[in-house]
Amino acid sequence: MKASGAEIRKRLIRILLTPEIGILIPLLLLIFYTGYQKPAFLSINNFAVILRYATFMGIICVGQALVIMTGEVDISLGSNLCFCGIVFGTCSMTLGLPGAVSIIIAILAGAFMGVINGFLVAKVGLINFIATLSTQYLCQGLATAISNGAVLAPLADSFYKFGAMRPLKLSWPFFIFVAIFIFMEIMVRKSKAGRQIQAVGGNMDAAYCSGINVVKVKWMVYVLAGALAGVAGVLMSIDQASSSPTAGIGLEFRAVAACAAGGISMQGGTGSILGCGIGILLIYVLQNSLQILGVQSNWQMIAMGVILVMSVLFDLTKKKLVAADSIN
Repeated sequence: MKASGAEIRKRLIRILLTPEIGILIPLLLLIFYTGYQKPAFLSINNFAVILRYATFMGIICVGQALVIMTGEVDISLGSNLCFCGIVFGTCSMTLGLPGAVSIIIAILAGAFMGVINGFLVAKVGLINFIATLSTQYLCQGLATAISNGAVLAPLADSFYKFGAMRPLKLSWPFFIFVAIFIFMEIMVRKSKAGRQIQAVGGNMDAAYCSGINVVKVKWMVYVLAGALAGVAGVLMSIDQASSSPTAGIGLEFRAVAACAAGGISMQGGTGSILGCGIGILLIYVLQNSLQILGVQSNWQMIAMGVILVMSVLFDLTKKKLVAADSIN
């Protein structure tokens, strides 16, 4: 039996409203247009640069995605990355601790900031913006105080060599990010924890009534996001062969933009890590293409703002169309 024109139109709309497809189309158009104007944009070396520098915000973005899926947001992640990088540098360079110990301490420091965020939001009931703004200032203050406002360098030779390696013209931190990305995508789609995260973001009261420990789930995502900020802080320090008290500050806002662009609802409940990954690519490909096309940096910020606004409007439009379709 052949489908009617109305049914075909509905199916097409559903496909286009799929977050991953919706963001992939403008990404491909941007790549083709920039490549047509500037063929050097399509070179392997250029894309290797894009992927390498997207690594650290990418790890932050995965943590931010988990938090947003529960209907919350964490604006401390960039500063947490900075703090963890300083902790790593201090343990490795100043205190002379073994590399593995320094890495573990730095990741635990990031997770501890997540514990504070989870406690303030899930247990105390503070608004997420206020709670994570507090830890943002706490991380920035600690990073400056521990480092005395100075860059910590140089790292041990083993870290320097690891960071300088360029497998497939990329970097080992990039491949670590890919492993984290794949693991979190599977976790969100296939595991009980992933279903609970989206259930809490979709309808917190219904999740509570179904037996989900809402406080535990929200606490968990903040801790995971904090630990991922720790991983990003360590990898950025290794990649740059130093720990800076200003590294990563502000990345949390780009992460929010990438999550929104990637189809993760800012109201929580829907989204995927895959969509988040495409959103990250869009942000960095856009930045790189505008630079290659000679667009001024202030217009790059405007473009970022437009993407965020359009992503939120797209999310609202999608929900209205889905609601109308369910009624019909």
